[in-house]
Amino acid sequence: GITAVAQLVRFFRRRNRDPWVRLPHRIHDGYGLKAHIVQEVIDAGVTLLITADTGIVALAEISLLKKQGIDTIVTDHHAPQEELPLAYAIIHPALSRHPLPHPCGAGVVYKLVHALEGAPWEDDRTDAALAMLGTIADLVELRGENRTLTIHGLSALNTLTSGPLSILRDHCCPKGDIHATDIAFRIAPRINAAGRMASPDIALRALLDGGESLTDLDMLNEQRQQLTRELCMRVTQEIDDTTVPPLLAFASLDFPHGILGLIAGKLTEQYGRPSLIAHSDGETCTASLRSTDAYNITLGLSRCRDLLLSYGGHAQAAGCTFARQNFDAIVATLSADIRTHVSLDSLVPTIDIDEELSPADITLAFIASLNRLEPFGQGNPEPLFVIRNVSLIQTRTCGQENTHLTGTIHGIKCVGFTFGQFAGMRDHVDIVARLDRSEWNGKTEPQLVIVDIGGLTINN
Repeated sequence: GITAVAQLVRFFRRRNRDPWVRLPHRIHDGYGLKAHIVQEVIDAGVTLLITADTGIVALAEISLLKKQGIDTIVTDHHAPQEELPLAYAIIHPALSRHPLPHPCGAGVVYKLVHALEGAPWEDDRTDAALAMLGTIADLVELRGENRTLTIHGLSALNTLTSGPLSILRDHCCPKGDIHATDIAFRIAPRINAAGRMASPDIALRALLDGGESLTDLDMLNEQRQQLTRELCMRVTQEIDDTTVPPLLAFASLDFPHGILGLIAGKLTEQYGRPSLIAHSDGETCTASLRSTDAYNITLGLSRCRDLLLSYGGHAQAAGCTFARQNFDAIVATLSADIRTHVSLDSLVPTIDIDEELSPADITLAFIASLNRLEPFGQGNPEPLFVIRNVSLIQTRTCGQENTHLTGTIHGIKCVGFTFGQFAGMRDHVDIVARLDRSEWNGKTEPQLVIVDIGGLTINN
């Protein structure tokens, strides 16, 4: 959503207009166009409201704006209801003949700006890069037009020579061209950290104007990483590995709203079970839920809707609010529903392997051939390989808290994020990894990025 707003602001700035901007705060406002925000729009004297990545289900709010003589243009990609808002215009892929997969909110705005501007326009590469950032960060499938937009946006970002995005690029990825995985793991988390830990306005200022806001993104992202690690460690200490329940559920005042989904996602990834992580303020809980392919968590919530104040989401990610007194009943109901619809034997962490390799197969030429399949992401995952019966040597820990691992396998450099506990291991093991390149002192070599060392169930 922030990258969509940034494109709209840039559109009006090119016309010497500085629009009034209102970004919802995760805690104070929740999501979407709310009644109190509508009142702010009215009080600000706005005559035209353009939504970005929201608004398609805000029927009452947009009707109120219309009664006040304020036009609304809705740009959104979320699922519309049967009844549509009384907006001046609605820009939405589901209301046209746009093929699946649909673009994200930033992609929708990019198409709007493209239609209004014609091509090319002043600094259109920055807008293409912003649309690409939103496409990858929002986890839409990188197929069809989304794939084309991502390729175009990556090329644009890699060729920018000035502006906030080029500074952010060079800071996050100082060596060579960046790829979709760099966006997903280095740049997008920094942008999202602003809304998770403080205010989304910081991210918008960073993308539009740079300056100290770019530094703030780094600081907030480090805080987000540290807090997520601490809280994940705390909840995993409460889980008995020998009797993992159908639903991993925890509620606490100490869980910040901004990282509920991150904690839930890490639990589901580690244990293969649906998870519910809630912030509890004493009377009300706000929760994020994550699940695996085996169980539709939003359907599960629908089957205990009487216990909820609100809920919504997708098959593997959802959110809900409920009275604190209903926590135990919700956990029991969801746990029973999971047992009813899924065999617990299928709820185990798995990794899908694309191919088995020998160390001799891992060459720069082979890695270059894999890169022709980029961009990798949702709908086009990066290939994973297993190298069997090998020994990691020259291992050592690295990172601020020595949580990461480096070493070699048959002379090939390896790095394993959060695998520091394996330093010093001499056993022969099976390594699951993705292939990368290491650039150091002008020399480029193959590198393995470790995804797993034994332990998990491997699906060939």
